[in-house]
Amino acid sequence: MASTGLTTDESLPVAFSAELRVKGLRRLDEIKPVRFAVFVLFAYVILSLFAYLPGWPGDPHRLVGCACGDPAQQAWYLGWVPWAVLHGHNPFFTTWMDYPSGVNLAINTEMPLLGILTAPITFLFGSVSSFSFVLWLAYPLSATSAFFVLRRWTGSQLGAACGGLLYGFSAYVVGQGLGHLNLSFVPLPPLIFLALFEILVSQRASARKWGVVLGLAAAAQFLISAEILFTTALIALCGVIILALARPRELTRDRLGFALMALLPAAAITVVLIAYPLYFQLAGPLRISGAAQGSIMNPFRADLLGPVVPTFLQRVAPAAAVRLGNSFTGYQVDENGSYLGIPLVVLAAWCVLRYRRDHWMRFATGLALVSFVLSLGPRLTVAGHQSAIPLPFDLLGRLPLFQDVLPVRFSQYQTFFVTAIIAIAVANWVQRVGQSTASAVPGSFTEKGSHHRSSMLAPLAVGLLSLATVVSLIPSWPLTTADASTAMPPFFTSPASKQIPFGSVVISYPFSVYSSNVAMLWQETDLFRWKLIGGYADIPNSAGTVTALPPALSPIEVQEFLGYWTMDGGYLTPAPPPVDARLVAEVRTYVRRHQVGTVILDPSWPRASAVLSLLERALGKPVFEGGVDLWFHAQARSAAGG
Repeated sequence: MASTGLTTDESLPVAFSAELRVKGLRRLDEIKPVRFAVFVLFAYVILSLFAYLPGWPGDPHRLVGCACGDPAQQAWYLGWVPWAVLHGHNPFFTTWMDYPSGVNLAINTEMPLLGILTAPITFLFGSVSSFSFVLWLAYPLSATSAFFVLRRWTGSQLGAACGGLLYGFSAYVVGQGLGHLNLSFVPLPPLIFLALFEILVSQRASARKWGVVLGLAAAAQFLISAEILFTTALIALCGVIILALARPRELTRDRLGFALMALLPAAAITVVLIAYPLYFQLAGPLRISGAAQGSIMNPFRADLLGPVVPTFLQRVAPAAAVRLGNSFTGYQVDENGSYLGIPLVVLAAWCVLRYRRDHWMRFATGLALVSFVLSLGPRLTVAGHQSAIPLPFDLLGRLPLFQDVLPVRFSQYQTFFVTAIIAIAVANWVQRVGQSTASAVPGSFTEKGSHHRSSMLAPLAVGLLSLATVVSLIPSWPLTTADASTAMPPFFTSPASKQIPFGSVVISYPFSVYSSNVAMLWQETDLFRWKLIGGYADIPNSAGTVTALPPALSPIEVQEFLGYWTMDGGYLTPAPPPVDARLVAEVRTYVRRHQVGTVILDPSWPRASAVLSLLERALGKPVFEGGVDLWFHAQARSAAGG
């Protein structure tokens, strides 16, 4: 047989090639931090631009999903906060919606901090622009926050970049990006974890400095989402317990003193900044008794298969698996943020086994598992079928303050600590494999080629898993958006809208209820010049428990009629009241009793003709202007019999 020409040093080219690859990775990690961070941020921003095409960041004409429901509600909140502050109104309570009783906004998803920060955009372009801008910003900002935190924790720029990508573009953020701005905007939890790490573990810098950082970050998170602050604190507490159990000898007087010097100012800053909205949450008017989302057995819990079963939010996925994944969390796919993908789960498991001696790897693994178990809720659910097996949340969910926590939202912490596992592994790999390759000598891999082959297989397997991870997590972008301008008759953007007296009361068709709350956008566009009967917000019902229905004002038949035709099925009764003399009289009574100044009807809304007929009989012929029918001076019209 002819000679192959290989000598006993045949492994040298392979070893040299591996060394070059590792040196290349090391050079990435050795790029100047500022330059590397700018590149990473640029990459995150570019990726984020695909989320809502053809909309763009700050697009004043497009809302994700529809110009209704949660997106319209949260755009209204962003507009209300700066307007209320400038006009001397309470930003945490309003009668401008659900008039006359009003709404306690502190128990809703108001996001006052984001409302203040986006005020310049709101005043220039409207709250829809602010909403679309911050909803887009949630992706690159959350990813960048995780990048900086993981870089400081692991010391690896490359590992941190991977972790930031996985966190900021996770199934959790993408799902909540369907319209829950308060939940998708999550750059602060990693920063809170970092501050606690510096205070309790590292203790390298000023205790007061990190105490101030922690206090400001916690207060800011409360003013975006109190629920996320609460769950972040719970996961942080679990982390403290794990550290105390794993390293009890480090609980020295000096270390505890440092921690106390930081935590006291942090607590003081947080309490001062959130005291007023917290009072409105716990003791303000129109607060709610009981859980806002029903009992702890609500469907918003992760499935045991959730981390490996995709939904329609993943671009590459088998159809059968997608159908199963879509059924989790009561078919509320936007709440199902537990998905990681089989490749990432396998890759993370390999990282944990490979670097199991790294105590921070064990710590991140512990918190990822704790977060996943909490996300499963009170009973174990497998493939959509709830079992009788109790889980820790069965106890936690019955405690005070936990009643409004949705278990599946712990998925964001599961994702963060899985990304930390990957970042720690990358940092270890670049360092340790580099040392191993540098110490290799010619001929050391030649024994029957076994070491030669194994040195090639492990990187190849990890590379394939990494590629499969990226493919399995590609989001199904662009997400559906709607042209909000089609729901905005020209009347509300023209000087003609000033015919509605400032501070007067308006009732609209479509009647503002549930997802048919487009009138809230009309009101915000008209700069909150008038109060709206109806709206979409959590308020207490007659029993004091939660409802999203507007108050039922008497004569109730009026809202029954408007609500039925608005929603094509009603929200109070299964059938509309008949249009007769009695209903006509009740419309007039309703207008006078609740001091309605103007009635507005959008004739393009489905089934508007039935409502137009009733209003013409009760209030006379309307004025058609700017795409809407208007009955000005409605009280005078009702008194005159139309």
